[in-house]
Amino acid sequence: MTHTAILLAAGQSSRMGTLKGLLPWNGTTLFEHQLNTLRKSVFTDIVVVLGYEADTFHSIGKKYSANMIINEHFQDGKCSSIIAGVKAADALSDTILITSVDQPLHTEVINKLAGDFRKTRCLIAVPSCQGKRGHPILFSSRLRNELLSIKEENMGLRHVIQQHKQFLLEVPVENEQIHLNLNRQEDYKIAVKTYTGR
Repeated sequence: MTHTAILLAAGQSSRMGTLKGLLPWNGTTLFEHQLNTLRKSVFTDIVVVLGYEADTFHSIGKKYSANMIINEHFQDGKCSSIIAGVKAADALSDTILITSVDQPLHTEVINKLAGDFRKTRCLIAVPSCQGKRGHPILFSSRLRNELLSIKEENMGLRHVIQQHKQFLLEVPVENEQIHLNLNRQEDYKIAVKTYTGR
């Protein structure tokens, strides 16, 4: 199977007050942590969607084997970046993983997600820890057209998930970091203290 991963890094990080992707995380930046994790995984087609301060991230990402694209309409919201990423995904990919720069990935989690998913006929897979779903979300490429049609006013990816909830696979993992969303400084400080020991 060919797997595509879309890393969303186009936002302005307005709630954080500084670029999330440049925040320190486990000895590197969040942006590079995500790229390193993906590079070690089964996701061979890596698409990075840039927007705000694109040049800054582009210069960092050049050393990684990723397809970096720019969403000129990033201010329209996350859906526009997801659509840009899906358009750039390998047309032969069987799956499409969608993740954000502020949701720290773990190779073993995303590999398990892909591995368990391929054994089923499900259309969507999400990791679950202690009975609570987290991220990232993995989609079958059979949903490509629906992913290209998402809208902010229609709940974006949530609408796609809701439409196919009977074909959703929950993959149990022992990693509560799947619940992390680093939106604000307080979220980030707590996460750093809890998960990186700093």
